[in-house]
Amino acid sequence: MKSLSRFFIAAAALALVWSCQQGSSIVSGDGPDEFRGQNLRAPQIDADLSPVYEITFENMTPATGPGASQPMSPPVMATHNLHTHMFRAGQIASTEIAQIAEDAVSDPLVASLESNPLVYDVQRGDGVVFPGASTTIRIKARPGFFKLSIASMLVNTNDAFAGVDGVLMPLRGSKTIYLQAWDAGSEKNTESVDHIPGPCCGSPHVRVPTEEPIRVHPGILGVGDLDPALYGWQGAVAKVTITRVQ
Repeated sequence: MKSLSRFFIAAAALALVWSCQQGSSIVSGDGPDEFRGQNLRAPQIDADLSPVYEITFENMTPATGPGASQPMSPPVMATHNLHTHMFRAGQIASTEIAQIAEDAVSDPLVASLESNPLVYDVQRGDGVVFPGASTTIRIKARPGFFKLSIASMLVNTNDAFAGVDGVLMPLRGSKTIYLQAWDAGSEKNTESVDHIPGPCCGSPHVRVPTEEPIRVHPGILGVGDLDPALYGWQGAVAKVTITRVQ
């Protein structure tokens, strides 16, 4: 009996050692079913097996004339798990989000996301999205990494951006969401031609800095050089359709 007991103890110890060697930062507690029990880091798998989505990003601001209204910078998109964020309303914008919102500079955000182990895939549009136009981008996801975040500057503003932080993508079929404009809070809304990089003004990398939390953008108020009738908007500024294609 003693030898049999020693056998079971040794077998249990070997099983414990094996499970520890597998490595695992495991999510526990409440949350969507697809996130429970998932490793916190993006799994190392064959990329060809990853679910593929088409994300159609449509600029819904009014087309009020050449160079007017709000062209949008090439959108940056990322799939990630629920433990990371591209931005968060009510918090101070990261340097990377501020650079997109102020001057449509997206390389730092892309680099930051690509180096984040909690992010699975990062994609960026290949051109400006004009009012009434759209762009479609393919991006990959994975179980546990079905959150989608997006950011794109409204270029005829001081620091407004269209964005969503961590929307859950559909496991099948399509899903449509509407994006509001956010104020990054990193630049004063002077509405001056001296501080806006878009075609209305041509003044990149010049601003009156502030340090306020990200909040819903109030729109163009006519406090500076911009005419709200040409550059303003009402309600949602972008429509995003998420479709699983593979």
